[in-house]
Amino acid sequence: MTVVEPGGFATRSGKNPDPLNNGHLSEPDPVYDGLRRRVAAFAGNQPAGDPAAAAQALLKIVDSDTPPLRVLFGQGFYPMLQQVYADRLKTWADWQDLSAEAHGNPDPEDR
Repeated sequence: MTVVEPGGFATRSGKNPDPLNNGHLSEPDPVYDGLRRRVAAFAGNQPAGDPAAAAQALLKIVDSDTPPLRVLFGQGFYPMLQQVYADRLKTWADWQDLSAEAHGNPDPEDR
């Protein structure tokens, strides 16, 4: 099994004024207005992407003798994730003493 984590593909030539409105929305909740503005600002700015290329990539995974558990489809993910995981590793290292402390100090005779 492979989990495919795709980036965005521009649709409607990036000309949808409200990318969250696909014609099947209830009355918009004002709580989400900020999210709508952020998504709308991003929409149309991502690389267009090619669904046929994504399909070919999927077939390569299917035909692979050793498919990955997870794979990213799109551009720009890898550098971003390198930083995210570097930050996580640093935090875990910085707090390793507390992590060990939280496990306690089991008495070897109790084993």
